[in-house]
Amino acid sequence: MVGGAKGVMMRKIIVLACILSLLVLAVLLVGCGSGGSGSGTPEGVAKAFWEAALKGDSDTTWAMLSKSFQANLKNKAEWAKTQMTNNPTATVEAGKTTVTGNTATVSVKIKSGGTEITTQEVSLVKEGGVWKVAFP
Repeated sequence: MVGGAKGVMMRKIIVLACILSLLVLAVLLVGCGSGGSGSGTPEGVAKAFWEAALKGDSDTTWAMLSKSFQANLKNKAEWAKTQMTNNPTATVEAGKTTVTGNTATVSVKIKSGGTEITTQEVSLVKEGGVWKVAFP
């Protein structure tokens, strides 16, 4: 019976080790999190913002604006009027990024058919741990 007790104990240790490994993996995944819309990095947010803007998605772009920038606008309906026309074939590339504390600036190139249309400097601010566009 002594050999059987050792086997049961080993299985318990293996199960415990597996559970701990899964917990560590879960913590790492949550810490790295996708955050949706690229919220984890200024580059990701700036790129996602312009991709949504080029599709005419004012709901998404409104949600990505900083609270102070939203306050400068009358309301979401007014923001929707300023959105670009639908250009789903355009591509967006995030370039040089400068981060200083809770603010960042990202250079974004917008291309259509492989030709650069414009380059924009996007200012961002971190609100509640999430990067938001302070000025498109």
